[in-house]
Amino acid sequence: MIGAGITGHTVAITAREWLNGETFVLGCGRPVGFGFQPGQYVTIGYGGEEREYTLISSPAAPELRFLIKRVEDGRLSGALAGLALGARLRLSGAKGYLTWQTTDRPAVFVANGVGIAPFVAMAAAGIAGFTLIQGARTPSGLFFRHELSRAAGRYVPCLSGTPVRHLALADVHHGRVTDYIERHLVPGVYDFYLCGSRSMITDVTLLLDRLCPDARIYSEAYT
Repeated sequence: MIGAGITGHTVAITAREWLNGETFVLGCGRPVGFGFQPGQYVTIGYGGEEREYTLISSPAAPELRFLIKRVEDGRLSGALAGLALGARLRLSGAKGYLTWQTTDRPAVFVANGVGIAPFVAMAAAGIAGFTLIQGARTPSGLFFRHELSRAAGRYVPCLSGTPVRHLALADVHHGRVTDYIERHLVPGVYDFYLCGSRSMITDVTLLLDRLCPDARIYSEAYT
C-alpha cells in the first residue's frame, strides 16, 4: 500500500538532498494539472501512513519539493528519508490558507525549524521585500537562508543554541524569535505570517496582542 486512503495523485520520488543530519528536501514528479498557491500543503501517503507537508516549490516549477524533518519514531518521515528514487507516493491536492495576501502593510514572516517552508515557496514565486525573522538552534538549521535573505527586505536570523565564534552571518540575534520581537519590534500596523512550532506561534501571538494590537496575524502550526 502507498497511502490508499488519499484521493489524489501518484507521484515518483525524483530527488533527495540532505540539508543537515535530520532534515532533507524531497523532490517528486508533478502530476499534470496539479496547481497550488505558495504556502499550501499536501497530504503525502506511503505504506498506510499519511502526513501533511508544505510545498517549497514555485507554482511554476516542473517538480514538487518538500522540506522534511526525519523525526524519532516517525514512520513516514523515516520511510521518506530512505526510499529509493523512483518509489511511488500518494499525494492529495493542495490545501491550506497560509498564503500571500496582497497588502499595503509591512509584511513580517516569522518561522522556526521546518516552519520556514511556506516562505521558501513564497520567495520562489517572486514575493519580496518582507521582513523575515528565522529561528533555529544552530546555523545549519537556518534552511534556505541565502535565497530568503536575497528576497527579504530585511533578514534576521535568530540562533537559540550556544553562540558560534566567528559566525559569518549578518544581523544575527542570539536568542529565540520571541526574544527578538519583544526587544526590537517597532510598534506599528503589520501583517504577520507565523509558521513553526505551536509553542512559538502561541508566544508570538501573545506578544503581538500586546505590542501591535492592530496587526493582522496569519499562522500555521507544525506538529
